[in-house]
Amino acid sequence: MSRPLTAPPGTPRGTAAEAPGPAEDGGIAGLFDRAAATYDRVGIDLLPVAGRLLVRHARVAEGERVLDAGCGAGACLLPAARAVGPRGAVTGIDVSPAMTHRTRQRAAEHGLDWVRAYTADAEDPRAALPAAPPEGYDAVTAGMLLSFLRRPGGALGRFHAALRPGGRLALSWWGAEAPGWNRVVEATRPFGPGTREEIETDVPGQSPPLTPERVERLVYQAGFASVELYEERLEATFRDPDHWWEWTWSTAARAFWESVPPGRLPAARAAAYGALEALRAPDGTLPYVLTAHFAVCHRW
Repeated sequence: MSRPLTAPPGTPRGTAAEAPGPAEDGGIAGLFDRAAATYDRVGIDLLPVAGRLLVRHARVAEGERVLDAGCGAGACLLPAARAVGPRGAVTGIDVSPAMTHRTRQRAAEHGLDWVRAYTADAEDPRAALPAAPPEGYDAVTAGMLLSFLRRPGGALGRFHAALRPGGRLALSWWGAEAPGWNRVVEATRPFGPGTREEIETDVPGQSPPLTPERVERLVYQAGFASVELYEERLEATFRDPDHWWEWTWSTAARAFWESVPPGRLPAARAAAYGALEALRAPDGTLPYVLTAHFAVCHRW
């Protein structure tokens, strides 16, 4: 299996008036609260596709009990709920109240009565996490959560403890973007206090970029007996730079744009659009390709 270097994808909708400064943003929960209204709602389905792939790699089955950590708007939780069916149960947790509200709404809209979602921090040992079944969960899923964990080893240990013997933890994280997209980062670098990756890493609750090797080390240190690694190529198409701009504000990458002084935001946007011109297809669209990594970790 090839293992490319990993780097968080994406970058930011909105106006300067919508962008609170770092000191008032409420950390990672606040970041996703602000993104929740448009998260997964701008016509780019990378997260839902990655969520379905994670559930497939985890081999979630009918009747199982699943904990979805960092459930967001339900990218993993909803396919997991469909996989377990009414004989099973899925519990979602997320640090963002706005995200857990959206998950509950979506589960109700789809008639998934066996879904529950709570606001909780998977890293906080004092948090009022929902009680695991007495015998433990059959599976824990954590889609695109790892890079937001301050202490990933501790969280993985808690997931290990929540599983039944023979249970599994399924993780995913973003890998490399297609060649050329780094031009956008380079073009906008002068407008913020650091690179996009540095800004995202500096968001409270986010850890350094991940490689499959580092994830393997972490899960073995947390007590897991074996790990299966997978990678998938994901594709999306932006209609034009405005569509890309809207999408990036709906993701965690909005942290970079919120770090740009309001008076410089129009120039930063213009610089990004200039870099995007070289990435346009003949029809004017912007094809976007990146790698998603997956790890299925087994508890004995």
